[in-house]
Amino acid sequence: MSGIITIEQLKVLLEGQGVRTAWVKHLSERQDNEKNQIYLGGGLDGVTNIFPATIHARSPSESTTKRRSKTGKPKLEARLDFAWLSSNGNRHDAPGTTIIDYFQYPEVRMSGFLNGCDEPPDALRRDHQAEYGRRILVMGTARDGKVVGLVLTEQNDPLVANFPDLPLAGGRGVLHILSIDGQAGKDPAELIRQEIEAIVSGGWYSSRIKKGDTIEPFKGSQGGGYTLEALLGVAANGDKKPDKHGYEIKGYSGSRISLMTPVPDYGYQGLHTFREFMEQYGLPGQKDDGSLRFTGLYRSGKSNAKTGFVLRVAGYDRVNDSFGDIADIGVELFDPGKGEVVAGWSVEKMANCWNAKHANALYLKFENRDGGGGVKDYRYASDWVTGSGTDVWKLLRAIDSGLVFHDPAHTIYSDGKAKVRPQWRINARDLPEAMRVLYSSSEMHTVSSPPTDNLNALPSRNSEQRESTVSRGNLSFPFI
Repeated sequence: MSGIITIEQLKVLLEGQGVRTAWVKHLSERQDNEKNQIYLGGGLDGVTNIFPATIHARSPSESTTKRRSKTGKPKLEARLDFAWLSSNGNRHDAPGTTIIDYFQYPEVRMSGFLNGCDEPPDALRRDHQAEYGRRILVMGTARDGKVVGLVLTEQNDPLVANFPDLPLAGGRGVLHILSIDGQAGKDPAELIRQEIEAIVSGGWYSSRIKKGDTIEPFKGSQGGGYTLEALLGVAANGDKKPDKHGYEIKGYSGSRISLMTPVPDYGYQGLHTFREFMEQYGLPGQKDDGSLRFTGLYRSGKSNAKTGFVLRVAGYDRVNDSFGDIADIGVELFDPGKGEVVAGWSVEKMANCWNAKHANALYLKFENRDGGGGVKDYRYASDWVTGSGTDVWKLLRAIDSGLVFHDPAHTIYSDGKAKVRPQWRINARDLPEAMRVLYSSSEMHTVSSPPTDNLNALPSRNSEQRESTVSRGNLSFPFI
């Protein structure tokens, strides 16, 4: 990669890949190469959650059994679908790229980024790096979920000499944030705050969804979340990137908030089919409708009144706040009567599910009313909460504390249709406390002026379709 002169030129290159937020590391003069690996942080700032990856557990143990082994220094390895970018935007796959979380040290490093690549950055070779002067690593997630990166060098890229002062991710660590769809050097937390304030102040919005470049009315129970995303200009495509400015945006209503739905990978449920599990543990529906159901709230350390099962975090020492060998770590729904694990989630399973877009998150409550024609209107609360920097270890601690709980809603209906819902949730009233446990930093935000009763409705489908905007302050939002 060569010839990047301005920050705008860099942003155009990344924007062409669909990157919305880039992460920047000023590389060490003598380290940060293919031999020493690239140091990404102290391991407690959620670095392994920044990029979509497949998490694998690695342990020095030589045990041949899954759940029992000798004590060692465990680590998680996040395998990235990664490519280096050339100056014309072409990708050069680097299939060996991993981010390793040595969480007991703690330390996070990037490794294998030159292996198998046909055109890797020469400035990352230990024997050559001194030739290039100052080096800056830039990485982001493209629209297709691939992580792309480039290395700017003092020798080849004039931008290095005048690189802007960017905010640190989470206010600490070694990674800086470059917002591609915002002003360079502007804190993404401030950008998202401004946009949310404008939405909150706007009052009621008719339910809508953004599909590609088109916004259209939406009927369904997910309208509150889709409308919020549409107002932020985010398409409802379920991609692997955070929604806006590096944040995952979550609208919610009701008393419980769903975080994720990982399926067990060991214990009885993990080793049998869903129907076998339901035949073994499902109970008849209350209305004697011929259905089988497995429900109930399972919180760490507390016995469920109906089943007697207890949720526990295996391999975690609460007193010393330490984890044992990685082969022994897991979340288990345990039957004390039989001494059996009913359902178990390995640290790999939990990490892979939690890794999906949770590095930074924003939670905003909404209310709804009947908007007519089967479409609801939504209005968003004047306060919300944000969190930055998380990882699977914080998640496991939150489960052990009881803040995050298992709330399954498994059903096999009388007609044989199955609904698999292994939900992990928090109580809405506990959201501020849960965010403090789940994230390195969290913050409550409040809009001083309450939401209005104005209705921002979509034009009728029979009317002329044209692009318009509703402006508030220096912000504008699309209404089509």
